[in-house]
Amino acid sequence: VGFLAGEAVESKTFIFNGEVTGPAITHLAQVNPVFWVLLTAGIGASEIQRAKIGFVEPENVPYDQPGQLREKYIPGDLGFDPLSLMPTTEKELMEMQTKELQNGRLAMIAAAGFLAQELADGKGILEHIFA
Repeated sequence: VGFLAGEAVESKTFIFNGEVTGPAITHLAQVNPVFWVLLTAGIGASEIQRAKIGFVEPENVPYDQPGQLREKYIPGDLGFDPLSLMPTTEKELMEMQTKELQNGRLAMIAAAGFLAQELADGKGILEHIFA
């Protein structure tokens, strides 16, 4: 969706002042560097918070078990579920996590296809669809 939306709203949005144009493959290089600084800071803060939630403090971890997770921590469960969509049983949770991983992998393969096509001929995805 990101590739298609990015090309469809090109120069019609307030984001980046319409400065980002052309095929989606070239968009990252056109983004203002301030955005990358803010994005990096936001991701860093999120990862620090995730580490605090999931990992035992280093001073409380045995030498031979670096990176020890908390006993009650389930990877991916950061306590954010405003719509109460998280399954209640462990079996359902494991099934949901597997589905999310599979869908994520499929999305990465699709994105790789988009990138390869744009690199091959320099045309945007929408140009191929409507041509």
